[in-house]
Amino acid sequence: MERKWIIGCIVLLLVIAGGIIAYEFGIQPESNKIYVVTTSSDIADIAKAVGGEKIEVQNIVPPAQCPGHFDIKPETMETLKKAKLFLRHDYDSQKFSDKLVKSSGNTNVTIVTVGMMNATFMTPPMRIVGIDNVTNALIKIDPKNANYYKQRAEALKLETKKIAAEQKKRLNQYGANKTKVIVALYQTGFAKWAGFEIVAVYPPDIPMGKVKQLIERGRQEGAELVIDNLQSPDRAAANAISKELNIPMVTLSNYPGGMEGTSTWKDSFIKNVDLIIMQLQKIHKKH
Repeated sequence: MERKWIIGCIVLLLVIAGGIIAYEFGIQPESNKIYVVTTSSDIADIAKAVGGEKIEVQNIVPPAQCPGHFDIKPETMETLKKAKLFLRHDYDSQKFSDKLVKSSGNTNVTIVTVGMMNATFMTPPMRIVGIDNVTNALIKIDPKNANYYKQRAEALKLETKKIAAEQKKRLNQYGANKTKVIVALYQTGFAKWAGFEIVAVYPPDIPMGKVKQLIERGRQEGAELVIDNLQSPDRAAANAISKELNIPMVTLSNYPGGMEGTSTWKDSFIKNVDLIIMQLQKIHKKH
């Protein structure tokens, strides 16, 4: 009896010692979750919702930053090195090329390009495309859980359509479909979806000389609102147009997490609509 007790104590001490060593050296137990790495938070948001408990998601580019201005860092390569699945937008394919990903030392990663037309997944139609793309990618690497992913994807699409219908109704009530706008290139998708009449579009790197032409065009067409993009490098063009035409400006985000309190697509999408409505109230109050 005493011998068994001593053996039991020794086993217990070994288990405790092993735990202490693991803690000290940062050794973590093996996880059965699929490690998914994404280039942007809109992809990550979908992946988390569809993948649920089956996956772990790590995003690379900060949501308030322009993906084109993101610099690859050593820690970026470390993140890529751990990926089982790497999801990138079509516009990220050059910066995050297959060659770059493989150069991290990860030869077992599955690389999938999602989206189309250089668009983010903020607008509802593109989000639906994104949900399908991400779901197919997850099924590709984890076919045994295909039904799990499909069911969650269908629920997410229904939620997206419901939220979109509710917010579109709000925008119509406040006259978005009767408002002329000048819009930043990477917010044209949202502006079209919202029902605005777009009279001019400007790229993020527009020279100030060209801004004068936009101002003149806006004056001729009766532009009432400037829609700028949060992830663009600066607000100079939007501020100049707004000031010269004496019309309000609103800055929208293309990615969840770009603004405070918008960690999910739903939060960010509704925040964008709220910001637009605040300006529409000012515009149509004058009329």
